[in-house]
Amino acid sequence: MKRTLISATLLALVASSTVALASGSTGRGTAGNDWGTTVRKGNNSLISNENRLVSQGRAQVRRYITCKSCEYHNKLNRETAPEVAQAVRAGRFEIKGNRRNAVLAYIKKRYGI
Repeated sequence: MKRTLISATLLALVASSTVALASGSTGRGTAGNDWGTTVRKGNNSLISNENRLVSQGRAQVRRYITCKSCEYHNKLNRETAPEVAQAVRAGRFEIKGNRRNAVLAYIKKRYGI
C-alpha cells in the first residue's frame, strides 16, 4: 500500500514536471525578441526603437528647448510646436544629427505635427 502511494506520487510529479518544462521558452531572455518587438542587437530591453527615439527626443527638448533659461520655457504646446519644429529643422537650436531627428519624432508624436 505504501509503495503504491509513493509510486503514484512520483509518477504524478514526473508527469507534471515535463509539462512545466515544455512551456515553449527558448531561454533567450528579452534580447531574444520572442514577443515580436523590435529590439536592437545587444540591448536587453522590450522598448521599441520608435519609443526609444521619442524618449531621447523628449530629453533633448527639455535640455535645449524648454530649459529654465530657454526661449520656450513653459511655452511649448500644440500652437507653438510647428514653429519649434521648423526652428529645429533650420538648426536654430544647438541640436546635432540624430538628436535632431529624435526631437522631431518627439514633437510629431506628442503634438501631432
